[in-house]
Amino acid sequence: IVGFDVAAIALYDTDRAKHRISAVRVTEGGEGLVDPAQLRDLEFKDNAGLASMVVKNRHYLPAGGEPREVSAPIYTRKVKVDDARSLLVLPLLSADEAIGTLTLVARAEKRFSSDVREMLAVIANQVAIALQNGFLYKKMETMATTDGLTGLTNHRTFQTRFEDLLQRAQRHGHKVALLLCDVDFFKKVNDGLGHPVGDEVLRRVAKVLQEVPRKIDIPCRYGGEEFAVLLDNVDVVQAKAVAERIRIEISKVVVETDKGPLSVTESVGVAAFPDDGHDRATLIERADLALYHAKHTGRNRVVTWAELQAAKSKKAS
Repeated sequence: IVGFDVAAIALYDTDRAKHRISAVRVTEGGEGLVDPAQLRDLEFKDNAGLASMVVKNRHYLPAGGEPREVSAPIYTRKVKVDDARSLLVLPLLSADEAIGTLTLVARAEKRFSSDVREMLAVIANQVAIALQNGFLYKKMETMATTDGLTGLTNHRTFQTRFEDLLQRAQRHGHKVALLLCDVDFFKKVNDGLGHPVGDEVLRRVAKVLQEVPRKIDIPCRYGGEEFAVLLDNVDVVQAKAVAERIRIEISKVVVETDKGPLSVTESVGVAAFPDDGHDRATLIERADLALYHAKHTGRNRVVTWAELQAAKSKKAS
C-alpha cells in the first residue's frame, strides 16, 4: 500500500495505563532511522507523546502525515526520528476501543497522503480486531489450562502433559520423574488462621515451584494443598536433588498473619519412569505412597519410591 522505513506496533494495557512496543520492522534501507533495539519491548506510561494521544483520541496523528506538524515525541523523548520526513501513528481500534498503535516512519517526504492515511486507518482496525480475537483466545486457553489461584498448570492439563511426556520418553528412551508435594499441617492453617491465609500459603508455595525447577519442567496444582512437578529426562537421584531444593526453599517461606509469622514446610514423594513404573497411574500411585510415608515419618522431608521399598524390606526383616 505504501513504502515505509520503520514500522512498530505498541499495545496499550488499560489496567496498568502503560504502552509496550511488541513488534518492530525495519525495511531494507531504513537502517539508522531508528534503533530497533531501543524500541523492542520498550514500555512507557501515558504521557504527552503521539502514541498516548492517538490512543486517547482514537484518531491518527499527525493530521497531514509529516513530523514537522507536531513537537511531541512518538513514544518518549529518548526515541529520536530526526531524519524522518513522513510519520503516521494510527490507533488500533476494536469495538471503538484503542488497544494500541501502529506507527509508520519514512525518510522520504509525503509518503502518507490523505487517501493512504484513510486506507491505513481501515487496515489498522482490521489488525486490531485480529489481535483482540487472539487475546480472547489466549485468555480462554489460559483459563482452561491454568489454576486460577496459583497460576500453575491445572490438574486436567497436568494429566495430559504427563501422558505426553511418558509417550515421548518411551519413544526416545528418556526418563521422566514425578514429584508429589503436600503442604504440611495445611488443615490447621485453614482452620486456625482462615482461608485467605491458606490461599496465600498456596500462592507462595506455587511461586517456589515456578522458580526452582528448570523452565522445561512443569509445576502443577494437583488439588487442594497438593502440588505436582514433572521433570523431563531426569532420573531418581536428580529428581530427589530437585525435590530437596524445593523443600529447602519452601521451608524459608514465612507468611505474615494476624497471629504472627507462619512458617511453611512441605513433604515430597518421588517416582520416576522407567525405574518405578511404566504408566501414569502406577507412577502417581507410587509417588503418592512415598509422599504418605514422608508425612508419617516426620514431615518436611523427601522420600522416593525406592526408599519406601527399602524401608519396608528393613522393617520386614
